[in-house]
Amino acid sequence: MSESSSLPEGELEELVESIEISSPPQVLQPGTLVTSPEGTSFPIISLVKSTSQVNIYEAIAGEESQNVCLYQAFSNTEAGKRLKQEALVSKGLDCPMFPCLIADFEREEITYLVRSAFNETKTLAEVLSEPHSLAEILPILTQVASALSQLHSHGWVHLFLRPTHIVLDKPIKILDLSQATPVGEKPSRPFSVPGYSPPDLNTEEPVDARIDIYAVGALLYQAVTGKKIPETGVELSMLPAIAGVRQILRHCLGSREERYPNIKALHQDLLRLQRRLQPQVNYGFATASSIGLDPSRLTNQDAYGYLTGQCIAESGTQAWAVACLADGMGGMAAGEVASETAIDKVLAKVAQSLTQEDEITAQTQVQWVKQWVQAANEAVYTAMEKRKVKGGCTLICACVVNRRLTIAHVGDSRLYLLRNGNAELLTYDHSLPMALVMQGEISLEEVRNHPDRSKVLRSLGDRQPMPDYYIDGLEKMTKKTVMELQSDDILLLCSDGLWEQVLEEEMCQVLSQALDLNAAATELLRIALERDTDALDNTTIVLLRLQETLVPITGKAE
Repeated sequence: MSESSSLPEGELEELVESIEISSPPQVLQPGTLVTSPEGTSFPIISLVKSTSQVNIYEAIAGEESQNVCLYQAFSNTEAGKRLKQEALVSKGLDCPMFPCLIADFEREEITYLVRSAFNETKTLAEVLSEPHSLAEILPILTQVASALSQLHSHGWVHLFLRPTHIVLDKPIKILDLSQATPVGEKPSRPFSVPGYSPPDLNTEEPVDARIDIYAVGALLYQAVTGKKIPETGVELSMLPAIAGVRQILRHCLGSREERYPNIKALHQDLLRLQRRLQPQVNYGFATASSIGLDPSRLTNQDAYGYLTGQCIAESGTQAWAVACLADGMGGMAAGEVASETAIDKVLAKVAQSLTQEDEITAQTQVQWVKQWVQAANEAVYTAMEKRKVKGGCTLICACVVNRRLTIAHVGDSRLYLLRNGNAELLTYDHSLPMALVMQGEISLEEVRNHPDRSKVLRSLGDRQPMPDYYIDGLEKMTKKTVMELQSDDILLLCSDGLWEQVLEEEMCQVLSQALDLNAAATELLRIALERDTDALDNTTIVLLRLQETLVPITGKAE
């Protein structure tokens, strides 16, 4: 656990105001019970830090034995007054980017404040002191602006923002509300933090959100220049020519009248700049499919398809790609119809869903991909009923939004993630041999040659409606519903005609040696046909590669 007091000793030289020096209360020993007037006890675990006026402890709160941070200062000291102010501001502030107030009370002229603990990690000051990129800092500042927006809605202006008190937890935590002042009122005393406080803070004007807007701008200035704002002020023309940065700083660091009217407007511009600095995502595809060499086979029961595009919403542009593959079963005609029907329905649903103008969230993405498979199942079931035949198909559907992957899967077609020379299986075969693997009776490697490997336990068209548990997502193999892909990751969708014949190591070798995706798909198909001596099965491969392109961000200012 890492915590900071309301006024760390390292900040004394930066804070321009008169500060009294006195001793903190006597240090409490581990096991001591600190009890509030209401009877709530907080057992002390250990002393974390002792400053000139404040003791900070790790303690325990509640029946669930939650670790908390407990502050202790004499009530008549400056630190004691700040703890009281911190508690006043924190009450009712429901925002995860500020430590949660658990209790505050006074006993025997000592003020106590208890608040939630958080993970030990770096502060923004440490990051700014090291080599860093603007793309690394912007997500932090965007969170800071979002947190301050909630504080302002709560009726307070922070006034005391500085990088040492921005902790890079998930989400970030902004510490020290001891100088926060109600919107429209004057600070209780004149003060400033050189490099982060605007000149108008020490005037007789009531404070508003524009004081904090200046501070966020000062952090952005430090991120791009490596220096704090000098006492002589800012010369915007001397800033690095990063499109969007000068414009934001102009609306943060100018006079109060020139600044953003509220921090929500700054937050939106920071989000836009953050998106502009993100690498552009694009997708490459390659496919290969074979009917096999069996002279009696007249149709290919495998089907596949893919779509790609962009979703343009008010919040920004999201690239997306969907790839799907189905393997028919139930006789030549029935299997071909089932697989083609499933793919057609999925792609139709994709086109319908991804023409919306709202941002695609992870939750929406997870829901959509399973809904597409449900719709495909209904279509396949209806098609089989209409033809009065018994048939169905497997289906694997992969949906990528920017770099975020979700999947839906029924049957024994597979999806692999190929990354850095390794192949990770992201799907679980719904087959009799895989059930034996889960029971510990055979190994995963034995599935390829098991005599019952073609016995599929789940398929589209088998029943309508399809139970939700029939459809697997990423969580079956990864324990997560979504996965973040990396540049140059390759998704390999395949029917059993490939994975039964080609080992994962060989898949990686082919992809690493091929000139391009098309050559890789062709080579994988060749190996599968060469090894399938009876050539009785269809084989289909769909490759999707994610690539990122850095966007130029320097040049003449707009």
